[in-house]
Amino acid sequence: MLGRSGAGEEEAGAGDSHASTAASLLAELDWLSADREAGEGQVAVELRMDEGLVPAARSVLQVYQGVEGARLYSSGYLDLKGNAWGAIVQARSGCIDVVTVAALEEDSASTVRAVRMFATDDAED
Repeated sequence: MLGRSGAGEEEAGAGDSHASTAASLLAELDWLSADREAGEGQVAVELRMDEGLVPAARSVLQVYQGVEGARLYSSGYLDLKGNAWGAIVQARSGCIDVVTVAALEEDSASTVRAVRMFATDDAED
């Protein structure tokens, strides 16, 4: 399942059933980032991968490793059972990606969600 979302929009693709890859996740984020409207603070993508949590998380990190200038700030399990994993990555100048991977179907598949947040000039105090 591959979904697209801009700031405040519902994710599309909820009925899609095809599996995707970590590379398609980053490509979709890049496409949405270029296509976003001025002032949108974030874009999001969600997809299903036909692999367990650990292989899916590894794939996500390998894709970001291939991005010039990407910097991993933090990553690790988000729960005690090891069913959720997350990472914070600076992927492009002025934006941060927050990626989560959740195990599905007894860890035979995963849901990967990435939110790319952009710096805004709204903070005028």
